[in-house]
Amino acid sequence: MSTLIIILLCLFLAYIFSNICRHLNVPRVIGQIAVGLLLGIPVIKIMLFDNTSLSMIESLAQIGIILLFFFIGLEIDTSIFKRDFKEASYISLFNTTLPLLLGFIVCKFLLGFSVTASLVIAISLSVSAQSVSIDFLEELRLIKTRIGNLIITGGAVDDIFELLLISIVFLFIEGTTSQYGFLKLIVELFIFTIIILIFKIYVIPMILHSAESEKSTATLFMGALIIVLLMAALAEFLHVGALVGALFAGLTVRKILLDGDNKKPWEEHLISNTIHIIAFGFLVPMFFIWIGLTTDIPAIIDNIGLAGIFFAIACIGTIGGTILGVMRAQGSFNEGLLIGIGLNPKGDVELVLAAFALQAGIISKGVFSALVLMAIATTLFSPILFRYIITKEHILKKIKAGVRL
Repeated sequence: MSTLIIILLCLFLAYIFSNICRHLNVPRVIGQIAVGLLLGIPVIKIMLFDNTSLSMIESLAQIGIILLFFFIGLEIDTSIFKRDFKEASYISLFNTTLPLLLGFIVCKFLLGFSVTASLVIAISLSVSAQSVSIDFLEELRLIKTRIGNLIITGGAVDDIFELLLISIVFLFIEGTTSQYGFLKLIVELFIFTIIILIFKIYVIPMILHSAESEKSTATLFMGALIIVLLMAALAEFLHVGALVGALFAGLTVRKILLDGDNKKPWEEHLISNTIHIIAFGFLVPMFFIWIGLTTDIPAIIDNIGLAGIFFAIACIGTIGGTILGVMRAQGSFNEGLLIGIGLNPKGDVELVLAAFALQAGIISKGVFSALVLMAIATTLFSPILFRYIITKEHILKKIKAGVRL
């Protein structure tokens, strides 16, 4: 079957399933993953897909996540980020450390995995998937609320912790834990920081100025797309991560357009609005379909018990750690619970780490399948629970009013 028809089928089913979820008051991401799971049933997958169509969907999914993180960067108000940074740091410290420790202890001492395998699994259980959180926050129109800002800011700080943890594990797996290996990591981070400064001062203003001269929204979008893909590619080349590069691209573009004497808020709005339409209307659904499509259902069924253990560690560690972090920052238990649920989904960066560990022979296919099921389960469970809590009228009013819960 042609790739064009496959993409049409995926989008049509995503549209139908998203609307069904909307009528059931269930987040649309669940419907999109369900489409992937349906199309990923071995008999259907063999009938519909070939290597070309699968590669195309994977490419669209990767671009979708890059644009999603660029959109996140565009939506982050740096003044609010600075205001919430202390609380977000407490949240990230606790909601990363607690599942990391729980996961390592359980895997090493109770399940008998090796030190390296236990570390890989523990990190996979401790990271969060902002792609999922942002999607249901956007659907519920809560991105610019205080709770939404804390989830986004907490997720951004999480990304920094996750970057360091995953980079160290990559070095460890590759056998480069020598002083040279860590020195290389530090040098690459330093080079990326220099690149951000160069982009901020020279490259991005030049591209935006060139796009402005055309006086065309399409040209402005093209300029923004060049910026995000260039920064994502450079970040990936320096082993910092394409998603981190895309996030900083959004932050930098927003700062350039909204700061200084020559402010251009309408351009920031045009870029953000265009990215929003293309990402959430086309590419992000393809990412969630891809998650379901690449799931090995038979292998998952065989390892459902192990996946249940991983799911329990991930939820207890992430939600419990967030509650501890929020309360340490003088917040309430209820607020910590809601933010923790918002940060609980898994399903992007940790699966990349797990796939790398699988290829290196660090973990088995069974463990990898259990991690995939854990990611899918948290992605399905968290948005439903989040929506259920905020549908209580008095809670929703407090959230939209910016009042502490």
